[in-house]
Amino acid sequence: MTQGDKDISSLLSTCREIGMRKTKTLVSTLRVLASTRQPVTLQQITESPDFGVNCDPATIYRLVTKLTENRIVRRIGFHSRAAYYCLRAGHCQDYLICRDCGSVEVLNIACPVEHLEAQIAEDSGYADVEHELEFYGRCAACE
Repeated sequence: MTQGDKDISSLLSTCREIGMRKTKTLVSTLRVLASTRQPVTLQQITESPDFGVNCDPATIYRLVTKLTENRIVRRIGFHSRAAYYCLRAGHCQDYLICRDCGSVEVLNIACPVEHLEAQIAEDSGYADVEHELEFYGRCAACE
């Protein structure tokens, strides 16, 4: 069993704990999300080779919504662009977005505001405080 298979197996266990059934669509969706470090759109998920021609985008949308509501998947807004989705990494994940083409890169730096989440939660009384930190610029291909 590969590390990727172990990750999928662990995610499926979490899904079962929240009452989700193991379906081909669920497994394929988790595989797509686990196979990339980059956030992906719903369109990219549905167009993945993991799904056959019988893929129903509405079913995938409902599935990803449920995964997001149960904090297995993170929805990233990127302001006016389409929503992107990624598995929750267990740590802060911030992004660099091209203003022109919309390409998204994961920043491999320590998040400068991650430590503030606990302080804000304590001061405000809010639970599950999280943030999104996005940097915008123009990528080399658009330069």
